[in-house]
Formats: sequence, structure tokens, C-alpha cells
Amino acid sequence: MNREERVSFRNGRGQTLKGILHHPAAGSLSAAAILCHGMESNKESEKLVALSRRLAEKGILALRFDFACAGESGGKFEEITYSGEVEDLRAAFDLILKYRVGKIAILGSSMGGTVAVLFAAEEPRVAALVTIAAPCHPERITQKLLMPEQVENWRRSGFVMYHGRRINVSLLDDLQEIHVPVAAGKVSCPALVIHGDADDTVPVEEAGELFTGLRGLKKIRILKGADHRLSDPALLEAALGESLAWMTQHLR
Repeated sequence: MNREERVSFRNGRGQTLKGILHHPAAGSLSAAAILCHGMESNKESEKLVALSRRLAEKGILALRFDFACAGESGGKFEEITYSGEVEDLRAAFDLILKYRVGKIAILGSSMGGTVAVLFAAEEPRVAALVTIAAPCHPERITQKLLMPEQVENWRRSGFVMYHGRRINVSLLDDLQEIHVPVAAGKVSCPALVIHGDADDTVPVEEAGELFTGLRGLKKIRILKGADHRLSDPALLEAALGESLAWMTQHLR
């Protein structure tokens, strides 16, 4: 019987992060996976819960956790940044290292996918990477959602309202400092890029650019008709199946 354990750990900023560890039924742990949610999501994401359980069934220790500023973890939504989430993923990675597993894979959805790429670029011990609907150009989101004068007002006032929630100017500053295509070129582990061609949040062309930039063993899977959230159950199942197969293959 697979066991689910609630865990708490701290990031480099002293905030408490909350997660769920899915322990395989078998005694010895040979591999692990860390699953990263997207913006406005959390560790209870349908795809992360399903995937964690399937990984545990395959004998892989799986961790799904709330980034700071999300779910049960410390911090306020308005403080969210990509760099902060990379730091959170470092804390999650350090937690998993304590279990002395042989290999560790990272999967990220949407913003979490971009964070996974940025982290894998600086951590050579990542054994496999999967991104789902990940932005290659997160800085373009502001151009898509806001008029230039709104961006200017964001910078001047120090915050913007997004879906009824405040986001500080620290995110805008952070977006100018990160360069995902450059990071992709530093990722050496096997990487799978999954994206829907009906994604109206992150254009499918960004998946192609991300894939092109990766320098190790890689695969791209474009799901026809899939939106950003993979709201079609059949397409969600396809993404989960591809992700599970990639991680189990490269964690052996």
C-alpha cells in the first residue's frame, strides 16, 4: 500500500513550505520525482495528485508541494517571482536528497515548468525533466495581458491587480532578469516538452523554441486541441501517460 505523508520544510527565505510525499510500497527507494504546480494553482492540482500516485505505484518517491505564496505554504500571492520559486524548488530538492535516492526527476506545469527549466540549468544532478505548457518567454505575458501604460503604472505604483489579486512590481523586475532560452541551453538531462496547440495562454511556438534550445536527449509532444489547463480528460490522460513513461524510463 502506497503511503502519503504531509511534510514541511523551509526555503532560503525562511518561509515554511508544505508538501505531500508519496511513498512507494516497496521498502528501498531508488528514484524520486518532484512535481511543480503553475501560477494560481497548488499541490492539489488534479494532474499532480494523479501523477504522484502513479509514480509511487511504479516504485518512485514523489513530492508535490506548494511554492511559497501558494496553497498552504508561507508568503503572500503578491510576492510571487520566478526566482523565488527556483529557490523553493532548491529546498524541495534538498529535502529529497535526504532520502538518498539514486536519481531525481523534475516535472513542472505552466509557470512551474519554466521554474523547472531554470532549476535544471543550474543543478546537474537532475536526472530527467518534463515541462507541460511552460512559457519560454514569461516576460511576454505582461505584453499580452497589459497595455504599455498599464505596465508603466505597475512600475510606478508598485503593484498590479491580476484576476482580482495584487502582484508586486518584484515580479516585473524578476522577469527582466531571467532568460529561459539561455537556461534551456544549459539543461543536459533528458527533457520532454508537452504543449497543447490550442493553448491561448502560452503560444505553442514557445514550446518549439524551448525544445530547440535544450541540448541533451529530448522529445516534444504537441497535443492537438489541448488548451493550457488540459481541460479535456483524454488529453490530460495523454499528457500524464507521456510524463510517467518519460520519468520512469530515465529514472531506472
